[in-house]
Amino acid sequence: MKPFMMLIFIILPFANSAQNSFVIKGYGKGLRTGDQIFLSYRGKSGFIEDSTLVRKGSFQFKGKIHAPVKANLYRNQNPKYADIIYDAATVYLETGKIWLNSADTLYNSINSGQPLNNDYALLLKSIKPCLDQLILTKLPVDLAHQDQINKTVVSLKFKFIKEHPRSFVSLQTLSELIRDSKWLHDAVPYFNLLSNELKGSDLGKSVKARILLDKQITIGMKIKDFELPDINGVPIRLSNYRGHYVLIDFWASWCGPCRLENPNVLAAYNKFKDKGFMVLGISIDDHKDRDKWLTAIEEDGLVWPQLSDHQGNENISKNIYGITTIPANILIAPDGTVIAKNLKREELQAKLNGLYQ
Repeated sequence: MKPFMMLIFIILPFANSAQNSFVIKGYGKGLRTGDQIFLSYRGKSGFIEDSTLVRKGSFQFKGKIHAPVKANLYRNQNPKYADIIYDAATVYLETGKIWLNSADTLYNSINSGQPLNNDYALLLKSIKPCLDQLILTKLPVDLAHQDQINKTVVSLKFKFIKEHPRSFVSLQTLSELIRDSKWLHDAVPYFNLLSNELKGSDLGKSVKARILLDKQITIGMKIKDFELPDINGVPIRLSNYRGHYVLIDFWASWCGPCRLENPNVLAAYNKFKDKGFMVLGISIDDHKDRDKWLTAIEEDGLVWPQLSDHQGNENISKNIYGITTIPANILIAPDGTVIAKNLKREELQAKLNGLYQ
């Protein structure tokens, strides 16, 4: 073999390895020597965590990735054990050097150095004023004002996706948006705008599957019947409640947002139960969490039928109704027609007020 050919074969493995290497360099006047910085992201085989110490106002991480991935940085707070994260930042791990610069905290840092982080810096610049408002909102929280800010953030994210259809940041942002089921319908045209390369990626395929699942239940269709055991093992069929407006409420004992939403469902139930309004709770708690499920029912005062087959994420909610995120709900008319989905807070009572006028 000729010498230059041997040299190519020797160099190639190192070149391929370098293609997946990243370096994060962070600088900030507010970073103190001895501060601990944690890095967390999802790798091919699960979550990967790393940590380093700040020295003279700077820190550094090095690593390898098989594909671009969103990661989080935390200062002096290991996210595995912290109840509240006080100082954090987001970074996209990609090939090359990634820079984070800040005059004070990680939260106020600006990403640069590589295409995805430049894109993310643009997105963050547009939404950060809204995020700052949410952080500074004083108690008691003005929920209507908070909702308006959140809607503005969502609108700005969709705008970014439209303007950057070839950026992985757009796909990642869309994936995060559709974790809230109420944005699934709005997300479809934005997914269609994305490049074929993004749609064909693992994350792109996952987003597409989530969108298709949502189409299993659409407004105006007849709801599929089901039978599930209640807390005493007695089988309950949805069709037994024909002739009533019924809210099918999907939740779990471990789901914080679900538990926060329960008082709103309870208030609606108490207001309209004498007019025939019914609620059926379906939990996606698995078998090992049965006791926690029963405790949550009692603590939250849920007096309507509570059902579960204790199959966890493979519950009927996913297999029949395409529900992959909670809290979620479906409101059906007396004839079994789906008339609303994912009503939250005052939306549920407003809808019922209109129906029972």
